[in-house]
Amino acid sequence: MTVDPHVLARARARVLGGPSVSASDPVPPGLAAATDGTRVWLLPEWPDGATPALLEEYETAPMPLDRAGQARRVLAAALRCCWTRLDDAPWPGSASTVADVLEVYANMSRGDTDLARRWATGELRRLSDTGWLLLDEAEGTVRPGPRVALWPEGSLASLRDLLHRLPEPPDPEPAEPVSSSLPPEDSGNESNSAGAAEEPAEDSEPVDNSPAPSVEGPGE
Repeated sequence: MTVDPHVLARARARVLGGPSVSASDPVPPGLAAATDGTRVWLLPEWPDGATPALLEEYETAPMPLDRAGQARRVLAAALRCCWTRLDDAPWPGSASTVADVLEVYANMSRGDTDLARRWATGELRRLSDTGWLLLDEAEGTVRPGPRVALWPEGSLASLRDLLHRLPEPPDPEPAEPVSSSLPPEDSGNESNSAGAAEEPAEDSEPVDNSPAPSVEGPGE
């Protein structure tokens, strides 16, 4: 018995919420496809005002957002870091570090900043589970999820205005210069270790006839 691939794709989307599929897989009617150039996500399209009863009728699990207000604030903090070109669409956006998102959220909140970061970390995972964000905990990065691709252009003006008023993400730290590594010191010259790390002045004379220690960086 053969099964219509459209039926399989729709069942997968219902169970998983927003699965990532190959670009060659079919997109059944009633589902929207969001792609970032390498992957395609299948997302259910529901009319505005769809009730939980309608989701239950179609055997589709609702989005598990227990604290919707806090989840929206965490999503806004993530968009502040990932939607760097507000004149463009928010999807696919760019990746940001989780640390920067948590910093923005902490600056939006009042009270204990460490507690705010812990709460926000849980919300990042839930937003990732529901397709609003793509979280890579191994890499410590986050980016907009495929669900934001469904936002109509007409609804983005107020969101752009909101993001302009949020705290700015931290500036990227400049790369630290690579320091030269010193050769291991001889056990009998421990008292001269501090002087060996300093470069001699151009006109200085050696204190004895032995050669001065060489301090060279990698590749020199």
